[in-house]
Amino acid sequence: MKLTQKLAYSQIKANRGRSFWTLAGIALSTVMITAVFGFAASGDVMVKELIGSNDFYLNSYRTTLFGISAVFISIIVITSVIVVSNAFRVSAGERTAQFGILKSVGATKKQIAKTIMYEGLYLCIIGIPVGIGLGLLVNLSGIQIANHFLARINEAEIELNFVFAWQAILLSIIVSSVMVCLSAWLPARKAANISAIDAIRKTDEVKIKAKQVRSNWLVGKLFGIEGELASKSLKRSGRNFRATVISLTISIMLFITVGAFGTQINTMADLFWIGIDANVGVAFNSPIQITREDESNEITDWQTDTIESSLANDITEKLREYPNTEIFGAGSDDFGGFTMYYTVLPKEMLTAKMQEAHAPPPEYAADIKAYSLSVRLVSVDAENYALLCKKAGVPVGSNLLVNQYTWYQDSGRTVFAPYVFEEQTLRLTNQLDNREFDLPLHGEISEQDIPSEVIFAASGDVSVIVPNMPVAYYCWFASTDDKDGFAKYASEVMNEYLPQVKKVKDVGEVEATVEIMDLEADTSSMRTTADMVMVFIYGFVGLLTLIGLTNVISTISMNVRTRSREFAVLRSVGMTSGGLKRMLSLESILCSVKSLVIGVPLGIIGAYISYTSLDLPAEFGFALPWLPILECVIGVLAVTWVTMRFSANQIRHGNVIEAIHQN
Repeated sequence: MKLTQKLAYSQIKANRGRSFWTLAGIALSTVMITAVFGFAASGDVMVKELIGSNDFYLNSYRTTLFGISAVFISIIVITSVIVVSNAFRVSAGERTAQFGILKSVGATKKQIAKTIMYEGLYLCIIGIPVGIGLGLLVNLSGIQIANHFLARINEAEIELNFVFAWQAILLSIIVSSVMVCLSAWLPARKAANISAIDAIRKTDEVKIKAKQVRSNWLVGKLFGIEGELASKSLKRSGRNFRATVISLTISIMLFITVGAFGTQINTMADLFWIGIDANVGVAFNSPIQITREDESNEITDWQTDTIESSLANDITEKLREYPNTEIFGAGSDDFGGFTMYYTVLPKEMLTAKMQEAHAPPPEYAADIKAYSLSVRLVSVDAENYALLCKKAGVPVGSNLLVNQYTWYQDSGRTVFAPYVFEEQTLRLTNQLDNREFDLPLHGEISEQDIPSEVIFAASGDVSVIVPNMPVAYYCWFASTDDKDGFAKYASEVMNEYLPQVKKVKDVGEVEATVEIMDLEADTSSMRTTADMVMVFIYGFVGLLTLIGLTNVISTISMNVRTRSREFAVLRSVGMTSGGLKRMLSLESILCSVKSLVIGVPLGIIGAYISYTSLDLPAEFGFALPWLPILECVIGVLAVTWVTMRFSANQIRHGNVIEAIHQN
């Protein structure tokens, strides 16, 4: 065995604690790299099964899949190089005097660099195989977790299979080896270039200037002599703590970003169904068919299947016969998103908020005296309609203005009362044939009294609940203890009643459709998908944080051990064990605060970027992720404080005289 190899091996044995944490960092990095390549291989097989031999789509999906993998691998490698490189730099720093002596007796720069590179090689030989094995287990576990979530998604036919791809294993070995070699080469090159005399004196590791070691006056004022010593120590050991601060900052930023992303996904799921508690929906839906003249482009005929209120009420009562089931029926003149009517309202009838929501360009604002708004007519089953009339204080048979409007804007989702209600009469115009009629308003339903089912149906600028009308869309929202049994029963009921609403016109045929919807599964599918994404993202961030923690623990522990002589001197001049602990605790707090000051703003920026990048079916305002921020503050302070105190306890019983005489 060459001398450089023996020196590297002896260094690993002599510093088992630091070697263990460095090995842990290498193994965890390899675990993540192996898992990412493994998921990419499984995803590639799944895509092949879904797409088949279509090369165009197969190449497109592969490009996307491998692009995402490359992003994750890049994050892992950058973080790992920062962490592992710092461990080798610390190792090289401890042996600076040794390298100086070796140089003074003829060792070359290449031999000095080889000593550190061999240390990395030995750790690779152990860390990479362990990481590969654990990475395969993580990959297998992750696929099982993914399939568990996919099985809960309604009608999911996608399944991931564990793939043992030798190409993925080979790539993991290559990337991990390059990562460790790069991490070792950076400090090795630096150590090799130090002159012998500087290495023996250790002048490269400690460069003191008066202005660099001045303590913060506020820290000294608040915490006394221990605070001043802690502040100066961090400045003198800035290089040792730099990688620790970077590791903590990256972990803080990722944790806050991911925490905010999870909150945004859950908020979006909450908004998607507007808080409807029903678990089954029975929907009647009819399209509109329009016939136009060829030359004039004028409408000659339009038709649609509709359902009368009386028939809708009969179906409602029939559905209520199913045991332990509550039904809320609501519908509207919704022809596939087409609004049949519009009205013109005077400016005075709109609240200031509604005027702002429909504000014209500034140059026309002063001239606006009235607003043209779409109107949605809503039908509700007889029982619930009567309850709404009672809340509005009007008799059954009245037309009720739904006095609520949801405005989506950059600042978020705003709900407010849009109209000044004074029992007006609306002049409605049919947008197809321009026929007009009057619709008197007898009462209003305010925001707190409007059921979610009505909001689901009332999607126009102006929505009015009317007692009797034919509707093109109607949905029965059911809350039942037996979803499957009710779905079968509802299908039989609709097959019985549906022929009564099918109509065949001379110019064509328009047929209504009925759909039985598992609302619980729909919302559950969305939440399950969100949960699956969050589990994997949190797992990724968690493993990345563990890599950073190996550096934090190693750096703090090494820093405390190498300062045993300094602590002995402080104890010899009267500092108590309590004062020493306070000083080290303050060092950990100051290091944590520096990481938080940088990481929290970056995390908030990351959270906002994730918010703006989401393609949302429902909009909501950006909110600061206070809970993830609080968790980061507590977690970072706890980790650094516990590590510092644990390391300090290991040296507090040392002999003061022996420690002072250490070289």
